[in-house]
Parts: sequence; C-alpha cells; structure tokens
Amino acid sequence: MDLGYARVSTTKQDLERQIDALTTAGVDPARIYVDKKSGATTDRPGLTALIRYAREGDVIVVHTLDRLGRTVRDTLNLIHDLHERGVGVRNLADPIRIDSSDPDDPMAQLAVVLLALFGQMERTYSLERAAHARAVATAKGRRIGRPSVVSEAQLAYATALRDAGATVAEIVAKTGLTRSTLYRHLPPRAADPLVAAAPPASAPTPTVTTLPDTAARPEDRLECPTCGYRPSTRREMIPHLDDLDTIWLHIDGHGQVRERRHCAQCQPHGVEIVEVGCRRCGTGPLVTGAGVGDELPAAVLRWLEQRGWDTAADLVCGNHG
Repeated sequence: MDLGYARVSTTKQDLERQIDALTTAGVDPARIYVDKKSGATTDRPGLTALIRYAREGDVIVVHTLDRLGRTVRDTLNLIHDLHERGVGVRNLADPIRIDSSDPDDPMAQLAVVLLALFGQMERTYSLERAAHARAVATAKGRRIGRPSVVSEAQLAYATALRDAGATVAEIVAKTGLTRSTLYRHLPPRAADPLVAAAPPASAPTPTVTTLPDTAARPEDRLECPTCGYRPSTRREMIPHLDDLDTIWLHIDGHGQVRERRHCAQCQPHGVEIVEVGCRRCGTGPLVTGAGVGDELPAAVLRWLEQRGWDTAADLVCGNHG
C-alpha cells in the first residue's frame, strides 16, 4: 500500500501542492499524513503516526526527499529503519527518482544519500545567504524583519497610558496591541531621581548597576530581580508589579533557555519578541533571542512541557490542560 507524507515548515505555509501531487500519484487521501513542523525537529506527530501505521510491503511516498528531514543523518537513519521493517520510500519531484523498496537496486541506495546531502547543503546555504543579507541591511541602516504595524498615534497613546500609571494589561485592552508589541516598541521609562535636589547640569547621569539574571522573585516584591530597580512612588508600583509578573525566556546562541523577569527599566527593546499565550486564558511567557521566529524553538517547548503545558496540538497551560 502507498502511504503519503506531506510537510511544511510553518503553519502559514500551504500543504495543498504536495497533497495534490500525492493524490495524482495514486495515494489515497485518507492515507496522507501531514505535519506543519520544521524538518529540524523530531517532534512531528504526522510522521510518528505514519511510521506507527506502516506495515511490511508498504511504500511511503513523498513529494521530495527533504520532506522527511533536514539532515543527511536523520534522513538516512529513518530510511534505514523503515527498510529493516520492509517499508520502502519513494519520491515524486526530485531530479533523481528513488525507490528504496527494491533492495536489489544499489543505485537507489546511492540516490538516497545524494538527495539527502543536497537537501542539507541547500538548507545550509540558504541560512548563510539570509544571515549575510541581514548583516548587509543592518550595516546600511535599513530595518530588517517584518514591517511594523504600530502607528505613531497608537504608540503615543500607549506611552501616555503607561506614564499615567496604567498596567500592561490595561494598555493592551485600550490600544488593541499585544504585550510583545508593547515591549518591542515602547521606549524605556525615565528613571525617577534618587535624591530630592536636582543634580547639576554638568553632572553625569546616574546609571543602574545590573545584577545577575534571575527569574525568581525576591523577598522584596518591589525590587526587580534583574536590575535591582525599586519604584519610589505609589502610582508606579502597580505597573511595576505587573511587569515583574511576566516571565521572559531568553534564547542564547547555543539554544539554551534563560528565565528572567524585567521591570520597565531593563526590559529589552528593539528586538524580536514572541508572545506565548495559553489558548484558553491567554497568559504565558515572552520569548526573545537567537532563533526566535514563526516557530517556537524546541528548548522553549521543553520549558513549557516541564511546567505542565500541552504543546502537542494547541498551546494550553497547566491550569487548563
């Protein structure tokens, strides 16, 4: 029996072209398994269900071989494991046609290696080209990334609300902007003076010494655990506490997650921020750092799962799972 598999990397991409090619090749639509996941992750429910269903004599049909995986090792290991179970793999649109269900065809085995290698090389070159283009654009002063959807009027209104003591939740409700958008675009709050007398005009502006990063709340709930800032007025206390209730997940260059809490004085600005919200209550952390894009990094998904989140289909926190 022919079994189909189609995959795209993000939820914004369309599977229709691959599904149409598979059905045209004679695959029953009821036996076409799909994923909207990056090939770099092993957490692909559609592929897992397909492998579990496949029996000896079946052939898995894909549009191109890179739909099975991004790296040579993963693709070859998968095809080898399937071959041990008597399950073959066949492609439709690659320049080199393969059918691993025929053990007597050594050229088919060689073609598998070549196609997997080409797929990984193209992925590597694509990332290098994108990184180079971003570096050139940044050096020339051009803004990179998606275009801003925040108008000057919205930003001015949000700034006025924050200066009046409104919490982030209140600003979101009144402006319609998301938390991540607010943190990305709002300028930092001006620090309150630390002494009653104004400093001389020539005196340097005092700076706040940054303390080690931590996500834990200190015994003094008003003290920011990241920079040590503490509000000096009652009007500032409510939005300050609201800011500290938000968990930030920073992804470093090695893909590791670091938890932090920020007040308005030390919140990241001008960086890509992704808001993770529970499908039912809307609460969740803010994610920023290397590798943040349309799809959550695997390290963030592990962080959520360790705290009781359901990440299999929709993101649902532990309180509603």
